[in-house]
Amino acid sequence: MKKGISEIVAILVMLLIVSSIGVIIYTYATGYFSLMSSAITERSKLDINTIKEKFVVVDVIINKSNNTEICAAVYNYGKTSIILKSMFINGTKAITNEEEIFPGEFKWFNGTINMVIPSNTTIDLKVVSSLGNYYETVIFQ
Repeated sequence: MKKGISEIVAILVMLLIVSSIGVIIYTYATGYFSLMSSAITERSKLDINTIKEKFVVVDVIINKSNNTEICAAVYNYGKTSIILKSMFINGTKAITNEEEIFPGEFKWFNGTINMVIPSNTTIDLKVVSSLGNYYETVIFQ
């Protein structure tokens, strides 16, 4: 009689262990796939906003003093507002402030750089948004 009861107890203990492991795996997998799903959703939103973001530099003014100040008139012709983050002049990063531009609007985006730009040269100007989109143009000074 003891032999039959011990087999039943062993089977119940095995079922309990296997069920516990199954619940742990199910809980982990559910959390993992939920996290992956939300990450993919956020990434696709970012990609959509990157595609909607479109801007162009329509005018540039260069003010030479101790530091060179470059003012770029940027027009947002996209479907979402953009945040301009940085400006590069001939590959050198300029000191700028962030500037938000709404769809259909244009603003001046100013940058200052400690670099002398000689006359009668070409300048490579690159304006970069917070999402990584950029507009690059060449200016003859």
